[in-house]
Amino acid sequence: MARLLFALCFVLFAAPASAQSFNAQEQAEIRAVVRDYIIRNPDVLREALEALQERTEAERWQRIRSDPRDFSLGPADAPIVIVEFYDYRCGYCHAALEWLTDISRTRRDVRIVLKELPILTPASMEAASAVIAAMPQGRTWAFHRALMSFPLDQELSSAQIDRIARGVGIDVARMRREIDSPEVIALLEQNRAHAIDISSNPATPLFMINGEVISGFDRAGLEEQLREVTSEVRERRAQR
Repeated sequence: MARLLFALCFVLFAAPASAQSFNAQEQAEIRAVVRDYIIRNPDVLREALEALQERTEAERWQRIRSDPRDFSLGPADAPIVIVEFYDYRCGYCHAALEWLTDISRTRRDVRIVLKELPILTPASMEAASAVIAAMPQGRTWAFHRALMSFPLDQELSSAQIDRIARGVGIDVARMRREIDSPEVIALLEQNRAHAIDISSNPATPLFMINGEVISGFDRAGLEEQLREVTSEVRERRAQR
């Protein structure tokens, strides 16, 4: 009965063209049946809203985890995905680098997706733009690690960014030609939109592990969440 009512609701409210196949009296009768059922069974509405929320969150996670413009480490089909939104001038992001590096070296069932979220300083924005602009050159992980290792008590100037890029084998002139391109700007804007979507006041680092949001760098908390997700993945495999 509940499925039939959901179908009728869809026809009447979500697909008005289909609803035209009913005359006015039939539509009124269907609305009355739906209304009466919901009043008598309010849990149906709650279940529908929960199902909608789950679907919305799953679709959001799919968009966040699978953007081909992002740099990632690990197998493309890994059952566990860690996403990090980061800023190159964020101390906690610097601290998280070692943990992510360890994961990338030891876990072949994990893919790490890096999303630039430059929110702290103008240098953050320039560094993030430089990394995206240099991605086609294939030295992203080395460039990322070098920028994350640059001391926070020193100024990350344009000259320093260029020096770091050159040091990991990047063609700086080519990088600079692309740094203000519409493609770079669009990716940064998309990353920011994603961060706002999952956190009303996003700060860095912001992690997601298979869709679960973890704010800040709490290594113990992240590892606990990773253990839980790993256990869930193994249980699903055992049931196949």
